[in-house]
Amino acid sequence: MRQPTTKDFAEYFQLALEVGLCRENDIEAWADKMIAESSASTPDWLLNLSIDKEASKRRLLDAVPGKSDLPTVWNLVLARLGLAARTKQFTGEQVVRILFRWVINQQVPKEHESAVYVLDDGFDGIKEGWYSLDKFKKDFEGFFKPFRTYESLVPQTNLQTSP
Repeated sequence: MRQPTTKDFAEYFQLALEVGLCRENDIEAWADKMIAESSASTPDWLLNLSIDKEASKRRLLDAVPGKSDLPTVWNLVLARLGLAARTKQFTGEQVVRILFRWVINQQVPKEHESAVYVLDDGFDGIKEGWYSLDKFKKDFEGFFKPFRTYESLVPQTNLQTSP
């Protein structure tokens, strides 16, 4: 498992913020923690993330230097989304709708697209009576199972609860 870089976390926070998996103060707390743990001088981009309450967090996260690794970013995001479902922070429907929106916006990596379509169809099928709830639960849990190993790498947020 690849250790996420600072830029990976910046990309993670952009996606997490967009769908309500974190709040702006979680990003500030993450920046504060990085500042506290570093013995080097604090770069402007990190200081801005920590203290600039007026600026767009998205813009500030864009300013984090480096190149992100999209598979790592998505492993973090999907781990956090799966955790949100298991801890009942989000309903199954909310999670499926978030995933489907990401597919429609061509954000989700291609290798996950077909599984997201299965979840979306399955969820709709439950409502219409042609798909079983048990099958949906199995598909849903199966989708998120590979990402559970990444949960320990996901930054802790105020929204996160114990599994």
